[in-house]
Amino acid sequence: MTFDEEMAGFFNAYVVAFAGSDADALIEMLDRVALSPSPTGNFAVERPAFRDHCVTLMEFYRQQGVIRPEGELLSATELFPDVAQARIAYRMYGQRDALIAEWTHVYILRRTDRWRVSLSIADGEMAAWVAKSDQL
Repeated sequence: MTFDEEMAGFFNAYVVAFAGSDADALIEMLDRVALSPSPTGNFAVERPAFRDHCVTLMEFYRQQGVIRPEGELLSATELFPDVAQARIAYRMYGQRDALIAEWTHVYILRRTDRWRVSLSIADGEMAAWVAKSDQL
């Protein structure tokens, strides 16, 4: 399997898990501890806390009317052996395929036994929801 196929497969599984509200599958896609920078500061998150965050985020999306999340791999680059950077375009759709929100997300991944997210930069996601509802 090529690097591009690995990245496409990883993020396809990530979106499928998120769309299916499968927080347990999502935590397995994260390093034991991952860094999440935000506009207000950086924080480290361990898998159990990330699972709780995913459950809260999935509920937030439902409250916003999201029925179908989609993610498209825009680019992936192997920075070093077993270290990669990926950019994903996310689109959140509601009733009648109405676009609710969209953003670009950046990830740094590391491969040990398999690819896992080590760093997630969600500034675009936060900005999209703030612009939409100003209630984050």
